[in-house]
Amino acid sequence: MKWKERGMVSMINKDYFKYLIKQNKKYLILIYVIGIIIPFWMFNEHTPTLCTTGVLSLVYGLGLSCIVPIYLFSFLQKKKSNILYFSLPIKKESLYLTTSLFSYFATILPVVIYQLITQSIVAYKMNISFGGFILTIILTIVHMFAMNTLITTITLLTQNSVDNFICSFAYIFLPLLIYIALNNCATNIVYKMMLGEGNYTQGLNAILYYLSIPYNGLAQMKYIELHVTHISSIYWLIISLVLSFVNYRLFIKRTVEQSESHTKSFFMYPSIIILGTFAMLLVMYTTDFKSNVLSFTIIFMIYLIMYYFSKRKVYFNWKIPTIFILLVVSCIGFSSIYANTKGFHSIYEVPSTSSIRSASFSFSFMTNYETKTELKYKGIDVTDINYSTGPKKSSKDNTNFVNFINDIINQKLITKYDDFYNDPINKNFYTIGVYYSIQSPTDLGRYASRDYVIEEKNIEKVLDLVAKYNLYKFKS
Repeated sequence: MKWKERGMVSMINKDYFKYLIKQNKKYLILIYVIGIIIPFWMFNEHTPTLCTTGVLSLVYGLGLSCIVPIYLFSFLQKKKSNILYFSLPIKKESLYLTTSLFSYFATILPVVIYQLITQSIVAYKMNISFGGFILTIILTIVHMFAMNTLITTITLLTQNSVDNFICSFAYIFLPLLIYIALNNCATNIVYKMMLGEGNYTQGLNAILYYLSIPYNGLAQMKYIELHVTHISSIYWLIISLVLSFVNYRLFIKRTVEQSESHTKSFFMYPSIIILGTFAMLLVMYTTDFKSNVLSFTIIFMIYLIMYYFSKRKVYFNWKIPTIFILLVVSCIGFSSIYANTKGFHSIYEVPSTSSIRSASFSFSFMTNYETKTELKYKGIDVTDINYSTGPKKSSKDNTNFVNFINDIINQKLITKYDDFYNDPINKNFYTIGVYYSIQSPTDLGRYASRDYVIEEKNIEKVLDLVAKYNLYKFKS
């Protein structure tokens, strides 16, 4: 076919766009058919919620957004295809913009249509807000746009099909590996420092919101029917717009010589190898790495395999072990700093009064050798205490709560879990379960829980503090 040169009149080449539709007609039909079938298949079983339809549509959309950009820009990875496309009577700028627009057309549009169908049925059968209806569509568009743009960036920075696939896969799952490593490190450090057991490291969830497009999108959809903010989604929209400009510049500067050679960009293999190795070292260091030479050896071998694969040859220079040694030192240094700063000041037993939205606690009596019934017959009074505050109550309730928890900690009425369970023989004890709702920037993952041990000999002093702060008490 003949493509007409539009010059500066239009940056989108309509003839080339029509050509892409014609060439990929069967794939477009498949994408649209699957998108239309899924809603009716879902409603065969039950009526899904707004959250369910949002999550399923986003999963489908993110999958398309990973595959389609790689497929459409695959001509960049082969010299013959590169020469052919760059010799077309169409400017590079127009070639990039038209291909990108078609990529969005082939992914975002069918998923939005799928959402409109499913959510219209949900809205007909259930009472959902119009705001929630629109919000799910906006969140889907934003996260699909972000994923499409990210994969396009990776495609433009890699120089062959194998590297394109591997680096795309790595960048999708690397944030999860980093999170697991940091959370594992933090959890092991925290339980050596803190008194109770609980989700002390919940603040690390924010890492995934700002590093992982799939996690952020699915988390936003999960809480779609709650009143939450979407700062992280705005962040991904801004990142996507920046990457779009970067992609435009990368495409314009792309040359035929870059095709079918090994990828050299620092943001591809070097970054992936450094971050991936650091994450693996961090996991091993805070578990069995210190005493397990085999773990160290395995990670070093994985590091070498990744390094040599990225270079496509095996050789030795001092840079290879030096980088690995620096990563080991960084791992030890990070763990030490995290411990000495209490998680960069993010770990606490009790939050500040001003940060609490609501709080609650309850006591339960436990025994290692007798049941509650047996104790009751022996005349032992078993007391269960429950207390709660809420957003509608006065701030004095939260102040009393914080002062009470601080007092039982400062007076050493709480026994450290590890110390207690090392020798729990013939001991009756109470557990106090504490639950906070925290004011959070994202309003997601805002709940903190703590579980403490109070030995039976200390319970009377604890009850005196309950009375001192006028906290609610119920006897069973």
